[in-house]
Amino acid sequence: MLEKLRTEKSFTVRYRLILDGVPRYYALKAVTDSNTDGKFIMVGVKNVDEQTRKELAAEAESRTYSEIAGSLASLYEVIYHINIHTGGYKVYGCNAELMHNSLRTDGEDFFELLPVRARKVIHPDDIKRVCDALTKEAMLRQLSEVSSFSFKFRQLVDGQMQYMYLVAFRLQNEQDHVVIGVRNVHAQVCREQEQAAKSAMFNEISKVLAQRYEVIYQVNIETGEYREYARSEKYARLEIGAKGHDFFGECRKNMKRDIYPDDYPMMAQEMEREQLLSSMQETGSTALNYRLILDGEPQYVTLFAIRPSDDSNHVYIAVANVDAAKRREIAYQEALGSAMAMAQQDALTGIRNKHAYVQAETEMDDLISKQQAPPFAVVVCDVNGLKKVNDTQGHSAGDAFIKSACKIICDTFKHSPVYRIGGDEFVVLLKGSDYANREALMAALNAQQEENRSKGLVTVAAGVSVFETGSDLHMQDVFERADDAMYQKKADMKAAQPE
Repeated sequence: MLEKLRTEKSFTVRYRLILDGVPRYYALKAVTDSNTDGKFIMVGVKNVDEQTRKELAAEAESRTYSEIAGSLASLYEVIYHINIHTGGYKVYGCNAELMHNSLRTDGEDFFELLPVRARKVIHPDDIKRVCDALTKEAMLRQLSEVSSFSFKFRQLVDGQMQYMYLVAFRLQNEQDHVVIGVRNVHAQVCREQEQAAKSAMFNEISKVLAQRYEVIYQVNIETGEYREYARSEKYARLEIGAKGHDFFGECRKNMKRDIYPDDYPMMAQEMEREQLLSSMQETGSTALNYRLILDGEPQYVTLFAIRPSDDSNHVYIAVANVDAAKRREIAYQEALGSAMAMAQQDALTGIRNKHAYVQAETEMDDLISKQQAPPFAVVVCDVNGLKKVNDTQGHSAGDAFIKSACKIICDTFKHSPVYRIGGDEFVVLLKGSDYANREALMAALNAQQEENRSKGLVTVAAGVSVFETGSDLHMQDVFERADDAMYQKKADMKAAQPE
């Protein structure tokens, strides 16, 4: 202490005292008494328990969210979290060279910026395909039909064009957002290309037959005649023989029995001769993902159809069992949706946390700046007497006290999102019917407090403020007025409390 006082003129330390069997944070500060030439020091001790616990809770929440986001980003080089309505996005990445060349770390409109940036870093032959697939309309259409979609494209990385693999899907519990993951698969694609270049078509069919595909068909697109190469009995038993004369006709006959009912309409359409040829027209190949009933159970398979440029009369159709890989992908998507939800959920009450409120505030500020904000109001609520409960009954009782207060707020504003932004502070974003009925709801909430106070139950002080178009530039402006109203209400409730 003396050494600190000689060099820095003051000494501060934060520690915990055991009071009534409960640890409490205190801060001690010592300074030199200038009137005694350093012979005496002055020491002050202050209770900083409530402030310290709030700081620690906020740090823990921020650290948890960062760890979750970091873990998710480590699975891909970069992950985009995009608001499908506003285009606002955030980027989580562990490789700053990938896609960060084409988009900033976060921004206001993913869909507007993508075409501009794509022209700088994506291969010219792939720009249109990437931009067309990632428009808002195209993504909504794709994701309304399937849970996810993916494709490869080429992008400039470290001055060289490399193959990338993109997966896009919609979060199960957050329908307003789409997640896009991008992974560098250049080495994998190059290996595949090298293998393809080394062998003639017959050798390639033999190798694929042995290692990758369950069955391959060579189909004459003019006559419908075909040959079947199968390495598995379960696929050979699909009643399409080693040779045949009407591939597409026999497909129509067998598909309704062998394909999972939910996938049958899509496959019935795609496996028509003209439709299949049309799908292969641009790139010479196409792929279909669906489920076959094998051993009485649905299993995911992928059908690849290729039309070699040097053999225009034939199409090669190969079927690969991808059930294990597809189920891992589904499990990952579900885990990602759960992790995102967990990062925005308050652990104690189960409602949305401060991070979720900050995100909502950012989105509302964006709408305000564009003059597109809907009518809304902010209600700020503060739990009365939490410190006394914590001090006299312990933090377990305090947690129960907070949950009771949370229930009162959620039961009152049933159609609005409720956020816990501090230990005893809640915020409600009133929209729609709750906004229209705000005066009646606030009256009901205040009446509930009077009843609870008479019964010795938890009470909440609340203040409300309405967004004023033209004068309010940020959601924070509305929040501050509601916060002031809440503190006035808190003072009125304290004054009305009998001694």
